[in-house]
Amino acid sequence: VGVCSFLAVLLGQLPGDWGFFTSYLTGGIVLVVLAVGSTAPGLLQVFIDKFSQIHPDYRERVVAHEAAHLLLGYLMGVPVTSYSLGIGQEHVEFAEAKIQARIITRDLSDSEIDALAVVAVAGIAAEGLKYEEVMGQTADLSDLQRILLRSKTKLSAQQQQNITRWAVWRAAMLLKQYSAEHQV
Repeated sequence: VGVCSFLAVLLGQLPGDWGFFTSYLTGGIVLVVLAVGSTAPGLLQVFIDKFSQIHPDYRERVVAHEAAHLLLGYLMGVPVTSYSLGIGQEHVEFAEAKIQARIITRDLSDSEIDALAVVAVAGIAAEGLKYEEVMGQTADLSDLQRILLRSKTKLSAQQQQNITRWAVWRAAMLLKQYSAEHQV
């Protein structure tokens, strides 16, 4: 927002109608991004993903992220049923194999929630430990929310935040402990 505002003021100094047109156009970009982001955030995610693919460390980041899911899935006793490292299709399937049933069909015990939460946020923890900024958190947090909503005991928003914090901390500690196995 700050860069666009500065650019709009700077472009407003152009002579004639060019200053008027370019400053409003630049300022409008912020409004369009906010409007699209608030009504259809998935559309922005597509552009972010496409932009991320040209980032030089994108491939290494994806491998480290997904490797963390695989390693912590193994450590937490959550069998992996499939995985993919294809551009735009990166994922690890694990949760439903752990409980031998579809997550949507039944409630989860506290111990299942704990194990699945750690595995769900493993990629976030791996990126946080290795990089300054975490990019691949959207799907992980969606999976975590889906898991938390299936708890046998109704979890308050505060309890969900506490489980999320604990799971990220536990995942980071396990990744540090098994850092040699996690190296790509």
